[in-house]
Amino acid sequence: MPRQIWVLLGWSPIHGVASTPVGVLGIDEPEVFVEWVPREHTASRIWRERLAGAGPAEVVERITGWAETAVASAARVEPLLDGELADVVRAQVDDVLGSAR
Repeated sequence: MPRQIWVLLGWSPIHGVASTPVGVLGIDEPEVFVEWVPREHTASRIWRERLAGAGPAEVVERITGWAETAVASAARVEPLLDGELADVVRAQVDDVLGSAR
């Protein structure tokens, strides 16, 4: 499986949909890395619960189904750069935070 980068979305009571970026998940089997958006603890609760008990194989298996849920979805994005998975994920978080301004 090729590298995948997902922007994790949490529920926004203001918009009535999962539109609040709460983290970025990177998958590059067998490695999985997540970086959370600061100050979005409440909106990220479902994603934190999903990922807390999941090993890399389970995340790979379930991410597509999780991404389609209405309350806590995810959007697959193209990586901003090449390199170590953690660096790629952090760059995507920076991009998400920069686009929110």
